[in-house]
Amino acid sequence: MMEYRKARKTELGEIAVLLTVSFQDYGFFKMYIKNRERQFKFLHSILSTAVKAYYKKHVILVGVNDTKILSAALLKTPDKKELGLMDYVIAGGMKALLTGGIFNTLGFLKLAQEAGSACHSLPGRVWYLETLAVSASCQGQGLGSKILKEGIKPYIEKRGGGLLTLITNTEQNRLFYKKNGFDEFHEMTLARNGKKIGNWSYRMKIDKQK
Repeated sequence: MMEYRKARKTELGEIAVLLTVSFQDYGFFKMYIKNRERQFKFLHSILSTAVKAYYKKHVILVGVNDTKILSAALLKTPDKKELGLMDYVIAGGMKALLTGGIFNTLGFLKLAQEAGSACHSLPGRVWYLETLAVSASCQGQGLGSKILKEGIKPYIEKRGGGLLTLITNTEQNRLFYKKNGFDEFHEMTLARNGKKIGNWSYRMKIDKQK
C-alpha cells in the first residue's frame, strides 16, 4: 500500500538517484553536455543539489511502498521565493560546477528559470511543481497520477489551497497533465547551443480543505 508523506533527510540521496535515472533521457537536460557519461554525472549533481535545496527551503513529497521510494515530487510553496543561485551554492552546488563547468551549470539554472517564468509570474497563491518522477521500474503503473491525487493535491488542500503550476517539455507529458485535470496556459520554445525544445506551462486550481 502506497504512503504519501514528506521526505526525510536520510532519503535525499535515494530521491536524487530516482530523479536522475527518470530524467536521463529528457531533452531539457541534454542541451549542454553531449557525452552521455558526463551528462549523467552532471544531471545527478544538479538534481542532488536541487533535492537538498528543496528539502531545506520548500517541500519534497514521496510515495513509499514497504520502505521503498517509488515516486517523488519537488514542490515550491507560495510563501517562499523560488530558489536562487545562493540556495544552490549552500546546498552543495560547487560539485555541479566542478562536474559540468561554470558555463553549463549557470546556463542550465538560467534555462530552468526561463522555462518556469510563465508560472512564476502568475498572481495570487501559486505553488510550483518543479519535478515529478516515478521510479523507472514502476513507470506505466499509474503512480504519477496517484502521487498527484493522493499526495500533492491533499497536501495543498490542507495548507490553504491555491494554484498548482508546472512546466513540461514532451508531448507524452502534455497528455498526462491534461488527463489529470491541468489547463495548458502558455507555450514557448527554449533554444540553447543549436538545440530547441518545446516548453508548455500548466495550472490547476486547488481549493482549500473545508
